[in-house]
Amino acid sequence: MQHFTLPLPANAARTELTARIEEAMQSFCALSDVAITFFDPAGEIKREWRPQSKFCDYFFAYHDPESACMKNLASSAKLAAELGEPYVFLCKAGLVKIAVALILEGQTLGCFMAGPLVMGELKERDVSSLFSADHLRPDMLPKAILFLRTIKTYNPKEIAHLSSLLWNSILAAVAPSADYVGINSRFKEQNQVSLSLQKYKKENKTTRYPYDLENQLFALVKEGEAQKALETLGDLMEKISLSEAGDLSAIKTKALGICTILTRSVTDKTILTQEQAESYYFNMNALNKATSFQDLSALTSGFVKKLAEAVASTSYAGNSQIIRLAVQYVNEHYKDKISLRTVAGHLHTNPSYLSMLFKQEMGVTFTHYLNQMRINRSCDLLTSTNLNLVDVSFQVGYDDQSYYSKVFKKLKGMTPKDYRSKHLKNKK
Repeated sequence: MQHFTLPLPANAARTELTARIEEAMQSFCALSDVAITFFDPAGEIKREWRPQSKFCDYFFAYHDPESACMKNLASSAKLAAELGEPYVFLCKAGLVKIAVALILEGQTLGCFMAGPLVMGELKERDVSSLFSADHLRPDMLPKAILFLRTIKTYNPKEIAHLSSLLWNSILAAVAPSADYVGINSRFKEQNQVSLSLQKYKKENKTTRYPYDLENQLFALVKEGEAQKALETLGDLMEKISLSEAGDLSAIKTKALGICTILTRSVTDKTILTQEQAESYYFNMNALNKATSFQDLSALTSGFVKKLAEAVASTSYAGNSQIIRLAVQYVNEHYKDKISLRTVAGHLHTNPSYLSMLFKQEMGVTFTHYLNQMRINRSCDLLTSTNLNLVDVSFQVGYDDQSYYSKVFKKLKGMTPKDYRSKHLKNKK
């Protein structure tokens, strides 16, 4: 382990970066007389600086990857990577160590461990306990005692200074430090959520799931009210964050559930098909990979906005109350045996007048709109279920499967069977 190397393909930039890190660690050790060890992600030691100042080598546990000592170091390295800043902790021997993860281009390449350090006065009984608990190698006993009697001790403020010095040495070596800034920002964001949650608890406020806001959001999207839906979503996401105590994975699960339910519900109440609704669902993979609450909220807002706008564009936006109610009735009852006369009777108006007004306001006849609604719904059934064509036709309001197939081909340019085969083939 004479030279420090990055576990990445070598090139001019990597070589220069490696040299900067090597120089930074040597400078830190020369000034502080503190040992530094670099562990790769698997927990293997890849480089040591100033090993003569290191107490760990006197113990069997330090060389056993399954020991509590090494598992503690691995856990601390992981936490340092999650924080994106130095992590000061006590090792299993009761000594202080400082962990700083090496993160480049979003990838954790390992962890620098400075120490061990002694904080405060090291008493005789502490030394005896240390030796008995950590299985000191017998041949190392004299050296260990001498080492501990001459080791420098630090107060908490000095430990903090060493932590800051190591942190800034690494930042300077790997600049620019966008990776660290991003991770640390996410950590602070989570910390802020925790503080808010604590404040809520102190005020005896509940943090139950906000079903009222969720239902309000669903209603606004189904009405095509994009702006109001976004405002409600913002409140909803904040309440979910509090109810989940800032747990990003849990919040993400709730957000995915909301988007999935919205996709399904709007296709039940509008002429928007499942296929069309899912076309606005393209960013759900990105949503699942969101690394911060801010990113998650932005992606969810984008989906809700597009879906609400799509609903608005497929709904009646004119001034006729009769046509608005007629469209709503068809959207909700297309599975039933309805006709122009049925809807006219429901609205207490003349069928001929409704027919004329519907064509004037919607640009298509009532029958065409009803068929379009039913066929679009049947497309969802063809691609998401194994129902036969007879059952599919019944599910969307057609008593005659032959007539259903005829209408389907007229509107879609192919038979229901061909549509299903084509969709399944593209899906593969």
